[in-house]
Amino acid sequence: MNKRKLLEKKEWEYYVFEENNTIELSVPIPNPIPGFDITHTLNEPEREKYLHTGIKALEERIQDMKVNFSNYKMNSWR
Repeated sequence: MNKRKLLEKKEWEYYVFEENNTIELSVPIPNPIPGFDITHTLNEPEREKYLHTGIKALEERIQDMKVNFSNYKMNSWR
């Protein structure tokens, strides 16, 4: 049984999780109210680049998630 494992985080900026050999990026945003965690499962090229380069590989994705949050899975804080 695989558990969700936190790989790295920067409080209130991003969180990177791994579960079942899949890496998920989560970005918290306070607006729209009540606030949301925006999530994205890394595709294979993103995953490989992240594993070799680290969080630098995801900087553009993080910015896109903050701006275009409605294009991603949104989990309400409520």
